[in-house]
Amino acid sequence: MIKAGFVLDTSALIAFLADEREAAAVLKVLPLSKLPFICLSELYYVVWNKKDRAEADRIYGIVKSWNLPVLYPNERVILNAGRIKAVYKLGIADSYVAALALDEGFPLVTKDKDYQILEQEIKILAL
Repeated sequence: MIKAGFVLDTSALIAFLADEREAAAVLKVLPLSKLPFICLSELYYVVWNKKDRAEADRIYGIVKSWNLPVLYPNERVILNAGRIKAVYKLGIADSYVAALALDEGFPLVTKDKDYQILEQEIKILAL
């Protein structure tokens, strides 16, 4: 049996929550998606910075209410994130997101063009 799924990047979460033009594409994959732990932190930080803590708490609650699986790193992911950061010079958050997508074997759903450098290693669903 082939398992289907997607890994959402923070930019995909923001596009959906802000009802950007890519929101419909995110909605299509949302039921089959997983969230990297670090995207939850990044989303919380971004909302807090742009709005305030109360809004960050509210948005975090909304995302958690979707009950999507949250991906946490194991040793293989930790080492892959370090390798990706060293080789591709991505930020540490993006390196973890990419390593988690690689570990899951699912396409990464993102608006972030920085991931294009990884197209030989991970599948990318560019929004």
